[in-house]
Amino acid sequence: MLVLMLAACDGPEAPDPAVCRDYIHRVCISPVCAPVATLFTFTPGTSCETTLQTNSGCLTDAFVFTTPTRNRFLSCRLALLRAGENVEIHPSCEDVAESFDRCPDVVRMLQGVK
Repeated sequence: MLVLMLAACDGPEAPDPAVCRDYIHRVCISPVCAPVATLFTFTPGTSCETTLQTNSGCLTDAFVFTTPTRNRFLSCRLALLRAGENVEIHPSCEDVAESFDRCPDVVRMLQGVK
């Protein structure tokens, strides 16, 4: 298992916008978990992903982590990765809630609060 985890870390780092979009994609997989629906306001006709990418700024390729830092964001993303590496697998709602509970700075970023 450790060998697989280390192998997954081989290669160049994903750019900041891709890391941010991956997190958002995972929390927005339908059906969205209660914490997502509770913490974020979605404009009618706008998807969860588009809303959170716009709010956070990672919709643009020029996005760079500041607050939270990239390392902080990556640590907050770990709970979502328990579902596996496949980005199309819905993380458990408990893991989504844990990520949000442990990382209010990420929640604020996704809400567009500076």
